[in-house]
Amino acid sequence: MNEIPSNRVTWFQLPAEDVQRAWRFYGEVFGWSREEAYANEVRPGAINGEIAARDKALREPRLVVRVDDIDATIEKITAAGGRLAVGRTEIPEIGMVYASFIDTEENTVNIVGDL
Repeated sequence: MNEIPSNRVTWFQLPAEDVQRAWRFYGEVFGWSREEAYANEVRPGAINGEIAARDKALREPRLVVRVDDIDATIEKITAAGGRLAVGRTEIPEIGMVYASFIDTEENTVNIVGDL
């Protein structure tokens, strides 16, 4: 059984023009480190995240929600008025699948699940 809860925000992405500079900033201010972020440890009340290069697909901070069934969740998203930005995409090297959607308020959010 997976320790990471479903239907909860479990990851975030912060875009940066200079990823190293951003990690230094967040390290100095909050004590964050890249190593801790990727340790994949479940910590009550906290979520892990990444600082990634800003690009066309990642312009603003983004939340990542873990789901049990990505296909069923995609159906719920579209039925509720959302639309897909990136369809179901498998990442076999880490055993995950993801998709991105745009909600009714034009926010882009990622969903992830196990393959």
